Amino acid sequence: MPRLSLRTALLGASLALLSCSRHKASTEAPAEAQATGESPLAQAAAGLPGFETGGAARDVPHERFYVEVGDAPVRGPADAPVTVVAFSDFECPYCEKGHQSMLALEKEFAGQLRFAYKAFPLEFHGYALVAALMARSALEQGKFWGFYDRIFGQKGLDLERLQESARAAELDLSKIQDDLESLRWGVAVQKDLRQGRRLGVTGTPAYFINGRHINGAKPLELLRSVVREELELAAKWREQGVAPDQIYAHAIADGYREVQVRRPRPGLKPDVIYPVPVDDSPQRGPATAPVTIVEFADFECGFCVRGHETLEKLRRRYGDKVRVVFKHYPLPFHSHAFLAARAALAAQAEGKFWEFHDRLYAEKARFDEDTLLQIARELKLDLKKFKQRLHAADADARIVTDQDLGSTLGVRGTPAYFVNGRAVDGAVPELEFRLVIQEELERAEALLREGVPPAALYPRLVTPPTANATR
Repeated sequence: MPRLSLRTALLGASLALLSCSRHKASTEAPAEAQATGESPLAQAAAGLPGFETGGAARDVPHERFYVEVGDAPVRGPADAPVTVVAFSDFECPYCEKGHQSMLALEKEFAGQLRFAYKAFPLEFHGYALVAALMARSALEQGKFWGFYDRIFGQKGLDLERLQESARAAELDLSKIQDDLESLRWGVAVQKDLRQGRRLGVTGTPAYFINGRHINGAKPLELLRSVVREELELAAKWREQGVAPDQIYAHAIADGYREVQVRRPRPGLKPDVIYPVPVDDSPQRGPATAPVTIVEFADFECGFCVRGHETLEKLRRRYGDKVRVVFKHYPLPFHSHAFLAARAALAAQAEGKFWEFHDRLYAEKARFDEDTLLQIARELKLDLKKFKQRLHAADADARIVTDQDLGSTLGVRGTPAYFVNGRAVDGAVPELEFRLVIQEELERAEALLREGVPPAALYPRLVTPPTANATR
């Protein structure tokens, strides 16, 4: 039986966002959250793959959330009076503890409780995302719950434990390997993540019991009391004529669809479509590419160097399916960054922006004016004109325009990327980029099937739906 490659498993490691910051990080405590109805943010996000909306108003006690089960793995009868939806991370010790409580509830309330799993791998858990992708493969093989229970029974997560769980669940490891390499289930995991964020989930485990939010691994007695309350309510609803298989829909129908923060922290939001213009910025890749990545970068930022290396991997992987557009965002505390932006524009004036761009990034963010001149010589630029442009303010308006655009969009540091208008903030691993690209390829293909011309694809992709748009 084949072994999962360490390289593949480690693609999910260290998903923390890395960037050079333009502004000092806020130390303000998280603002109080409020549950709201539809907002412009939700309207824009609803156009992305995996968003589901709907429901009707009902008078049901207790604060509830509209949590659709969708295509989630489920065990327990479909007409169970109580449905528990869990947003979970396989590497989270609190999820492991919560799993034991859920098993106890499923045993105690057998036939009366339905349990559904949603993936919510946290960024700082190195194997959580890989485990979530493997779990989706296990679902297709009809062996999800055997894999699920075995992972949580391992007491910790690493490559060996993932392999042991897969073998114990009698999974086809070759199939899982292929699914991981192709990110076949990336869109499904992203859909769960987005649904959780929209409902206000920020950590794991997060449970919704008939739409009632229980945050964290709470004591079994508390969970038991909520289930009993819901069983009593379900009995009343049945007496009022609600069909057994409609109890959950009745319970969540008037639930909140989205959680917003009254004073949201500044910065880019992963589930918003930003209308980022390309204009006359340097670009490589066809204008008709289904995926456009607009980067705001600083040549003297070490994280941008790392991001550049990732973009090159993506260009090699996706070829003409990806277009890369460059926007200047030199940070004020990098002493040579603005000069480097001028130098790149001077090279652009002679038709060699990308040659200069790549050669400058090869310096790994360690350069001075002499380095810029040396690169100009290597590229056989007109040194006299290059020096004049390097020390003149003629092209500064272009740099400032890019900076102003970035600030307007919410860019606070470098690198910052917009993949068909969706923010990827920082020098994230290739896997995280690929997850977004996979979704965007689907979104682009859907528009092409509707008859949108390839040349008009990008403007459509970055235009948020209007408030009255049909979804």
